[in-house]
Amino acid sequence: MLGELTKDQIEDILKSNVIGRLGCCSQQKMYVVPVTYCYDGEFVFGHTVEGMKVKMLRENPACCLEVDIMKNMTNWKSVIAWGTFEELKDKEAEEAMEKLITRLAPLMPSETSHPPRMGPSPGIRTSTFAKNPIIYRIRLTEKSGRFEEQ
Repeated sequence: MLGELTKDQIEDILKSNVIGRLGCCSQQKMYVVPVTYCYDGEFVFGHTVEGMKVKMLRENPACCLEVDIMKNMTNWKSVIAWGTFEELKDKEAEEAMEKLITRLAPLMPSETSHPPRMGPSPGIRTSTFAKNPIIYRIRLTEKSGRFEEQ
Protein backbone atom coordinates (compact mmCIF):
# COMPACT_ATOMS: atom_id res chain seq x y z
CA MET A 1 0.00 0.00 0.00
CA LEU A 2 1.27 3.45 -0.93
CA GLY A 3 0.31 6.47 1.14
CA GLU A 4 1.08 9.90 2.52
CA LEU A 5 2.75 10.41 5.88
CA THR A 6 0.97 12.52 8.49
CA LYS A 7 2.51 15.76 9.75
CA ASP A 8 3.50 14.00 12.99
CA GLN A 9 5.15 11.14 11.07
CA ILE A 10 7.08 13.64 8.93
CA GLU A 11 8.30 15.47 12.05
CA ASP A 12 9.32 12.19 13.69
CA ILE A 13 11.37 11.10 10.66
CA LEU A 14 13.16 14.45 10.46
CA LYS A 15 13.91 14.50 14.21
CA SER A 16 14.94 10.85 14.58
CA ASN A 17 17.43 10.77 11.70
CA VAL A 18 20.77 12.51 11.18
CA ILE A 19 21.66 11.67 7.57
CA GLY A 20 19.86 13.10 4.58
CA ARG A 21 20.49 14.29 1.06
CA LEU A 22 20.68 18.02 0.45
CA GLY A 23 19.56 19.18 -2.98
CA CYS A 24 20.43 22.55 -4.49
CA CYS A 25 20.48 24.17 -7.91
CA SER A 26 22.48 27.03 -9.37
CA GLN A 27 23.16 28.17 -12.92
CA GLN A 28 20.97 25.33 -14.24
CA LYS A 29 23.06 22.67 -12.49
CA MET A 30 21.49 20.34 -9.92
CA TYR A 31 23.53 18.96 -7.03
CA VAL A 32 22.50 16.38 -4.42
CA VAL A 33 24.89 15.44 -1.64
CA PRO A 34 24.63 13.42 1.59
CA VAL A 35 24.84 15.49 4.76
CA THR A 36 24.65 14.97 8.49
CA TYR A 37 22.14 17.23 10.19
CA CYS A 38 20.00 17.83 13.22
CA TYR A 39 16.44 19.13 13.26
CA ASP A 40 14.90 21.12 16.11
CA GLY A 41 11.33 21.26 14.86
CA GLU A 42 11.87 24.51 12.98
CA PHE A 43 15.31 24.44 11.36
CA VAL A 44 17.66 21.86 9.88
CA PHE A 45 21.23 22.57 11.04
CA GLY A 46 24.43 21.44 9.35
CA HIS A 47 28.13 22.12 9.01
CA THR A 48 30.51 21.96 6.08
CA VAL A 49 33.52 23.64 4.49
CA GLU A 50 33.92 25.70 1.33
CA GLY A 51 33.03 23.76 -1.80
CA MET A 52 30.47 23.31 -4.56
CA LYS A 53 27.51 22.93 -2.18
CA VAL A 54 28.21 26.20 -0.37
CA LYS A 55 28.95 28.07 -3.61
CA MET A 56 25.64 26.94 -5.10
CA LEU A 57 23.63 27.65 -1.94
CA ARG A 58 25.06 31.16 -1.72
CA GLU A 59 24.04 31.79 -5.34
CA ASN A 60 20.58 30.25 -4.86
CA PRO A 61 19.57 29.58 -1.24
CA ALA A 62 16.43 27.60 -2.22
CA CYS A 63 17.10 23.96 -1.37
CA CYS A 64 15.57 20.72 -0.12
CA LEU A 65 16.47 17.90 2.24
CA GLU A 66 15.40 14.32 1.59
CA VAL A 67 15.41 11.71 4.38
CA ASP A 68 14.57 8.00 3.99
CA ILE A 69 13.89 5.02 6.16
CA MET A 70 14.33 1.90 4.02
CA LYS A 71 13.48 -1.50 5.45
CA ASN A 72 13.32 -3.03 1.97
CA MET A 73 12.02 -2.19 -1.51
CA THR A 74 8.38 -2.44 -0.43
CA ASN A 75 8.63 -1.05 3.11
CA TRP A 76 9.94 2.49 3.25
CA LYS A 77 9.22 6.06 4.32
CA SER A 78 10.54 9.18 2.63
CA VAL A 79 10.35 12.87 3.55
CA ILE A 80 11.26 15.89 1.45
CA ALA A 81 11.51 19.26 3.17
CA TRP A 82 12.00 22.47 1.18
CA GLY A 83 13.47 25.63 2.56
CA THR A 84 16.03 28.41 2.44
CA PHE A 85 19.75 28.10 3.23
CA GLU A 86 21.06 30.60 5.80
CA GLU A 87 24.75 30.81 6.69
CA LEU A 88 25.19 31.44 10.41
CA LYS A 89 27.79 33.58 12.15
CA ASP A 90 28.88 34.40 15.68
CA LYS A 91 26.44 33.45 18.46
CA GLU A 92 23.92 31.82 16.08
CA ALA A 93 26.69 29.63 14.64
CA GLU A 94 27.90 28.67 18.13
CA GLU A 95 24.38 27.71 19.22
CA ALA A 96 23.82 25.69 16.05
CA MET A 97 27.15 23.89 16.45
CA GLU A 98 26.23 23.00 20.03
CA LYS A 99 22.96 21.46 18.75
CA LEU A 100 24.89 19.48 16.14
CA ILE A 101 27.47 18.24 18.64
CA THR A 102 24.78 17.28 21.17
CA ARG A 103 22.86 15.31 18.54
CA LEU A 104 25.73 13.75 16.57
CA ALA A 105 28.42 13.05 19.18
CA PRO A 106 26.61 10.09 20.82
CA LEU A 107 26.43 8.42 17.40
CA MET A 108 30.19 8.61 16.73
CA PRO A 109 32.11 5.43 17.53
CA SER A 110 34.87 5.74 20.06
CA GLU A 111 38.48 5.40 18.97
CA THR A 112 38.66 1.98 20.65
CA SER A 113 35.63 0.66 18.75
CA HIS A 114 37.03 1.63 15.35
CA PRO A 115 39.41 -0.96 13.83
CA PRO A 116 42.67 0.69 12.66
CA ARG A 117 42.52 -1.16 9.34
CA MET A 118 39.43 0.85 8.40
CA GLY A 119 41.19 4.20 8.57
CA PRO A 120 41.06 7.06 11.05
CA SER A 121 38.22 7.16 13.52
CA PRO A 122 35.49 9.78 13.15
CA GLY A 123 36.64 11.16 16.51
CA ILE A 124 39.80 12.47 14.87
CA ARG A 125 38.25 13.29 11.51
CA THR A 126 38.55 17.02 11.12
CA SER A 127 37.46 17.84 7.58
CA THR A 128 34.20 19.57 8.50
CA PHE A 129 35.21 20.54 12.03
CA ALA A 130 38.42 22.12 10.74
CA LYS A 131 39.40 25.77 10.69
CA ASN A 132 36.67 28.03 9.35
CA PRO A 133 33.76 25.58 9.30
CA ILE A 134 30.59 26.86 7.70
CA ILE A 135 27.60 26.44 10.00
CA TYR A 136 24.21 26.75 8.35
CA ARG A 137 20.54 26.22 8.85
CA ILE A 138 17.70 25.60 6.48
CA ARG A 139 14.55 27.51 7.30
CA LEU A 140 11.90 24.96 6.31
CA THR A 141 8.87 26.21 4.40
CA GLU A 142 7.23 23.01 3.14
CA LYS A 143 7.33 19.28 3.95
CA SER A 144 5.98 16.21 2.23
CA GLY A 145 6.16 12.53 3.04
CA ARG A 146 5.24 9.25 1.40
CA PHE A 147 5.45 5.59 2.39
CA GLU A 148 4.96 2.09 1.12
CA GLU A 149 4.02 -0.83 3.36
CA GLN A 150 3.57 -4.42 2.43
